[in-house]
Amino acid sequence: MKIKYKNSLLAVVLLSIFTMISPALANDIYIEQVGDTLDLDIIQDGQDNTIGDGTLDATFEGDDMTFSITQTGSYNIIAATIKGNNYTGTWAISGDSNDINFTCDSLTGVNCETVTMNVTITGNNQDLDIFVGEAADSNNLIANITIDGDDN
Repeated sequence: MKIKYKNSLLAVVLLSIFTMISPALANDIYIEQVGDTLDLDIIQDGQDNTIGDGTLDATFEGDDMTFSITQTGSYNIIAATIKGNNYTGTWAISGDSNDINFTCDSLTGVNCETVTMNVTITGNNQDLDIFVGEAADSNNLIANITIDGDDN
């Protein structure tokens, strides 16, 4: 739809009204990344957002990866798999009934040798599954996990 207005104030008012009445939709992110030295920040705000979806994980393959995730809201999903030797990340999750599934070196043939994770979760009814070095060694794991809430 293309609308022209001579009065720019009227256009701003109409745009504001259309923005306020348009439905808010969840953000779905699917990533299949291959290559070394990834530096990625993901921020999602709202509910029913996904990174991966539980059946198809977001997959990160390569060495020396840094990625951080911030999700604010309820009923969000993170399903991420790391296939590499070095991973550093910060995950900040706030809201209720979120589902987090993180795997590093799950039958991938590589070692998650050096992993540094800082995970902070605030809210109730969270489901958190973290697997590091499941199929091979993980010599240098530093995992700081802080959970504040009930029924987690």
